[in-house]
Amino acid sequence: MIHAKFVISLDFEMFWGVEDTRSIACYGRNVLGEWQAVPQMLARFRAHGINATWATVGAIMCRDYHEWRTRRHTAAQSAMACEPTVDGEDALVRQYPNLFFARPLVERILETDGQELATHTYSHFYCKAKDATPEGLVDDLARAATLAAEMGVRFRSIVFPRNQISPEFLAVLPAAGIGVYRGNAQHWLYRNGDAVPGGLAGRIMRFADAFVPLSGSCCQREQIDGALVNVPASAFLYAWSALAEPLMALRLRRIKQGMTEAARTGALFHLWWHPHNFGVNLGANLAMLEQILLHYRKLADTLGMESQCMGACAGMTDAQPPAPQPCRLVLAGTSDGIVRRGTR
Repeated sequence: MIHAKFVISLDFEMFWGVEDTRSIACYGRNVLGEWQAVPQMLARFRAHGINATWATVGAIMCRDYHEWRTRRHTAAQSAMACEPTVDGEDALVRQYPNLFFARPLVERILETDGQELATHTYSHFYCKAKDATPEGLVDDLARAATLAAEMGVRFRSIVFPRNQISPEFLAVLPAAGIGVYRGNAQHWLYRNGDAVPGGLAGRIMRFADAFVPLSGSCCQREQIDGALVNVPASAFLYAWSALAEPLMALRLRRIKQGMTEAARTGALFHLWWHPHNFGVNLGANLAMLEQILLHYRKLADTLGMESQCMGACAGMTDAQPPAPQPCRLVLAGTSDGIVRRGTR
């Protein structure tokens, strides 16, 4: 029997993920709120038996500004400085370290059963940037892997920043030890990642799709892509807002219907968001998440749906699924697929 899978992945990026589009004045509070949001989400995942993937920007794992500067200087000397240069970045990082560095939160993730630490690249690397090259991504991933290894972590999975995915960049992942990536849904609204066809009209349609099924049920299947496994996204969990509150019931129904169809058909439902989306209005966002997790528990109890992190999908095919292997903390250096620091 093929069991349906419920996958959650989070793009954990702090201010590195928005520094080119948002100012600290308008969005800093959202990012600062991650210090409360991440432990609260972990508590709910633990309570409901959720195995989640935290795709983490490597720079977050630096202890402070000094370590980040030292690593950046060393990388520059080794011709590995591949992160984009942003005017005033150095001053911002020095002045607002709690918006850029969150090693204690990464440690909390590693200490929580069922959580996979994946990579979101070291520098929030954009594969579709004008000067981006596969060689640059290799160097960037090496920098993230070095920091992770110091914490006893070996990456198995990747989420590309802004969902910018290209074949030439996928080709370098196996050599970096990565076997799983989050792909985009193939509906025209999503297949090109953050590049939405139709401009503003396309973005409005994408937002509307969170409430009504413009793109279908959102059920997915893992896909074997050469040496890689593609675990496609199903839906983005938009944050609660007062403006959209009258439509909240529609949003939750849309997600629950997709989860239910996946459970009934043995498919995959892959929900994702950023922790900073929960950085404000935390109580309302957690209440929304709680309803989704309670629905998962119902589907798990009645239809056998399983919660899996992305790394557990490695090697899966529809024809011959392996026995369920929920993510767990294991000692570094073992070979069961996902390697992180052992429990304390």
